[in-house]
Amino acid sequence: MTAQNEFAKMFGAIPNVCNPDLAKGGLASVAEYNAKIGDVALDTAGKSNEVLSASTMKALGNMRELTAVREPSEYGQAFADFMQAQMELAQSTTAALFEVAQGAGERMGSVSASAAEKAETTVKKTTNAASARKTTSAPA
Repeated sequence: MTAQNEFAKMFGAIPNVCNPDLAKGGLASVAEYNAKIGDVALDTAGKSNEVLSASTMKALGNMRELTAVREPSEYGQAFADFMQAQMELAQSTTAALFEVAQGAGERMGSVSASAAEKAETTVKKTTNAASARKTTSAPA
């Protein structure tokens, strides 16, 4: 019979271990973190799309210049100019995409650091609250 009483005591202590307010707060924190990550990802995708769209328009302009009618002796120089313009475009596009990625990385670092601080604060509060409940509910 004593085993059943100990078993009942164990289940009676569960409300002290599981804090429903903590669970609600934890879910809200996760949802907030996911929203911030989603915002960073969508902003980054939009900026990347703008960079690539501008690059595409510039490449098409370079092709238009290449295909223009000219004297037969000028086609070699036109092709060399086209290749130079494309190389410069590739460099500037890569640099712009790097800036976008670097900005996203900085924002993600900030979001993650903020979430870590919030989690640490929540853990401390929960630990303190659990300790306080334990001392007030402990038999004297």
